[in-house]
Amino acid sequence: MSVCDGLAQVVAVLQDRRSMRSLAVVACLASGCSLYFGTDDGSPSVVPGDPDPGGDPGGDPGGDPGGDPDGGCGDGDNGPLPPTCEGTELHVIGVYETRGDHSAGNHPCGDSYVRIERAGELELALSAYEPTTWHVELAPGASVRAVHLIGYHAQTLDLPGVPVTYDTYEQGGHTACGYSYPYNGGGCDTDEMLGVARDRAGSDVTSFHGCYRATQWTLHADGTAGSDCADTSYELYGTCGGDEPPDGDWQPSMFTTLEPAACDGARFVRYDASYGVWVGAILCGSSQRYKLYMASTPDEPFLQIADYAGHGQDHCELVNPGFTIPDEDDITSGGCASCTVGELLDPIGVEVYARANFGQPFERVTSRYWADLTTTFYACGVAIP
Repeated sequence: MSVCDGLAQVVAVLQDRRSMRSLAVVACLASGCSLYFGTDDGSPSVVPGDPDPGGDPGGDPGGDPGGDPDGGCGDGDNGPLPPTCEGTELHVIGVYETRGDHSAGNHPCGDSYVRIERAGELELALSAYEPTTWHVELAPGASVRAVHLIGYHAQTLDLPGVPVTYDTYEQGGHTACGYSYPYNGGGCDTDEMLGVARDRAGSDVTSFHGCYRATQWTLHADGTAGSDCADTSYELYGTCGGDEPPDGDWQPSMFTTLEPAACDGARFVRYDASYGVWVGAILCGSSQRYKLYMASTPDEPFLQIADYAGHGQDHCELVNPGFTIPDEDDITSGGCASCTVGELLDPIGVEVYARANFGQPFERVTSRYWADLTTTFYACGVAIP
């Protein structure tokens, strides 16, 4: 009997329920053309303590993954990683399951095999919803300084002599898992899982590779990853973990948001020295349209940016250095004819950064009804990045 099988027998069996979702995303991010595509109707929605739904929450998602594997690559291409990074690299692998024979109340342990071919100072975050034993093989010249196991059911590691942290519901830690990027709203919260990984490693995510069902993974020498994923795969390659972007420059980032993101495109961050904050941008269909967020550090969840005297028109100064707005109600009043904002949003009872007028500092507050408003997207007359 494996360690994982033993753990599965002693933990309480919690029931699951399925939330059927679909996702169609095509995006390109750093290190070549990373393609997210397809439909995934197998996303679980997990609530500890739910009554037995009478079915298997993690069946084969099935369906045509869709998308065009020959699709072009747009903004956000950051090129390959260097042979090694100066700081710690954090590589994340996420999967929902490694086997499809589980059901409500029956969660047999699966096996996942990970080969590491990349040199450098590496940490791994390995995430699965179903109970999984992770077998990690190191190629000559490769080493791993720590492994962080994150999921719902028990996770175990077959790699002697390496420090391990456990963040799973069954092992008394966080309830987080994730295999899709951007997070597809199906219950395995990728944003939360990546946040746990960052906290454990103390560095930003260098690469993410996810799949609903897979058993074999390879982290190649150039920092890219591959798997035997039979359905939709999700990949993202960023910069070296721990690197701070130069002041004012947009850099690819897998930053998380406090609330579900309004858009699902490529993500970038920049440090704004004039306000002493980090500005995050998620593309909304093109490099000219984006949703803006703000945080005090690049590793914490980014908050929406709200407005006491409008719904975000003056926030374009965070993106466009030449932007002005003499009339707070007219985003084009300073000469930016193409500037616009989307529909009004009224966040209530959540933390936001807010101010009233152009040039004022931002303060972190708890949003109130019809007091601090924001928008679904910004178009500020310039492209990101």
